[in-house]
Amino acid sequence: MLGREKWVVSEDILFYKNILSMTLSDLITMARQNLWRTRLRTLLTLIGVIIGIGALIAMVSFGIGLEKNITEKFKSNDLFTSLTISTKAINFKAGPRNRSKVEKSEATGVPLNDSLISVLQKRPEIAIAYPRINIPIRAALGSDTAATNTGSLPMVMAQQPPYNELYAGKYFSNDSALEVLVSLNFLRALGYEVRTREKINANIEVDSGLQLALADTIIGKELILLSTSLKSTSPLAIMAGIENVIGEESTPVKIVGIMKEEQFSGPSLREEIILPIQTAKSLPSLGFDRISDLMENKTKGNQYTSIYVKTKSMEDLGKIKAYLDGQKINYFAVDDGLSEMKKAFLILDSILGIIGLISLLVAGFGIVNTMLMSILERKREIGIMKAVGGKNRDIRMIFFFEAGFIGLVGALGGIALGYGLTRIANLIVNNQYIKDADEFVDLFSFPWWLVGGSIVFSIVISLLAGLYPAIRASSIHPIDALRQEG
Repeated sequence: MLGREKWVVSEDILFYKNILSMTLSDLITMARQNLWRTRLRTLLTLIGVIIGIGALIAMVSFGIGLEKNITEKFKSNDLFTSLTISTKAINFKAGPRNRSKVEKSEATGVPLNDSLISVLQKRPEIAIAYPRINIPIRAALGSDTAATNTGSLPMVMAQQPPYNELYAGKYFSNDSALEVLVSLNFLRALGYEVRTREKINANIEVDSGLQLALADTIIGKELILLSTSLKSTSPLAIMAGIENVIGEESTPVKIVGIMKEEQFSGPSLREEIILPIQTAKSLPSLGFDRISDLMENKTKGNQYTSIYVKTKSMEDLGKIKAYLDGQKINYFAVDDGLSEMKKAFLILDSILGIIGLISLLVAGFGIVNTMLMSILERKREIGIMKAVGGKNRDIRMIFFFEAGFIGLVGALGGIALGYGLTRIANLIVNNQYIKDADEFVDLFSFPWWLVGGSIVFSIVISLLAGLYPAIRASSIHPIDALRQEG
């Protein structure tokens, strides 16, 4: 019996002497074999890491995906290369207790008229400049009517997003045509759920209060625009009654195109009905919303309330903003709020990341528990390694590799879990909540740094979790370890 014990000890000594000269690949193999010996405990620990990394990557990818979708929508609409010149600029600044406060700046010193547009069009930075003409109307399609505002576009915008890709139909034929583009939201207000033939064939559920209509049947229909205009400004007419001053005039136009639905853009970035620019100028209207606006425009010489400007690039946008500042012309540009929007997304990403991090930290305690249990079970092995010349550093390295191996495998499994969950969530949201979208909306984004960072982060957390067990293992006295039976 004594001879057999000596043989076993001799075999252990030979094995652990070889361990002291192992390469990196040998250490990885040994870590895998040691963890496999306690496969059930290792599996339970791995599940905790996988869930933690899966939750972390899914939540952060949602925040990144949301930011990407919104910024790309703005870019696709050329909002980062455009601005709106207005008679009054409104700046949103943080007031007391971080409450939003609206501050109106002084009215622009340069009248908003055709002369200013002509000057702007001659500047090398500007691609397009035209007046924005908004007229409140009632629109009638058959017996159905809805109140909305009209917008206006010149022919040059036919090649610009989002008007270069309509849901159905085509752009205007010319700047003076009695034609309009309408939005899907406006048609819903009239009681129509408009779909393309492919959407109808997909049997997507329709709101019971709406009438399903094929897009081709809407194209070419006559739309009656009912706008309010001044019939007379005579004092005698005013004294006789308001009905002698203000009247409603009808303008028949033909629907030639339907605009796509806007996703991730908040309130509509464009009007519900778009007219050719010359048609909009000739449409009967009051020309003002309030009496104060009428008086101010006459005093200041303003022909328009706002002018849309599109530059050739984002760099040119900065140049034209500097020019407008020098001329004391008020404007609003979407990119002014881009830095604030990025701050908001950074806060959102941080909150989502912290929630996922909590799960990963819980998994870290599981790694500590697994390593400590492993030390108790392998006390004899540690004693033999120290007896044959193993240093504390060698012992710590073995346990570090085991903890790191758990982190690496857990990270890879967590990435797969997180990606799988996001694909399922995408399908559910697209099929149940945004089924009317023209294209599949990916709510999540997985940049390379998120995937790589998750792997590194998981390994670092695992190594930190294995730090105390590794130090404890290296502090075991070889004599006490060899006395342990086993």
